[in-house]
Amino acid sequence: MDAHERYLGIEDGRLGDEFADAAESAAELILQWPDAPPPYRGRQREPIIRTRHLGKFPYQLVYVVHEEETFVLAYAHEARRPGYWSHRLRD
Repeated sequence: MDAHERYLGIEDGRLGDEFADAAESAAELILQWPDAPPPYRGRQREPIIRTRHLGKFPYQLVYVVHEEETFVLAYAHEARRPGYWSHRLRD
């Protein structure tokens, strides 16, 4: 079950709506200012990975910008193993 579905089951769906809004807001900020967040800690090589926190939710939107296109690698839960999504850079 993904995060949005899980949150839809809480508070009559209100939390699911808030999660979707937070994810959309983060994506909009990334599209406007993709280089604003600092590079992902511990990784200073290309491609530069960046993250944007999803407000009150324990998630980060993990992304890279390549040739002026933004690619989302994960909506990563902060308690999950760091960098679990790194294999997606090769895909």
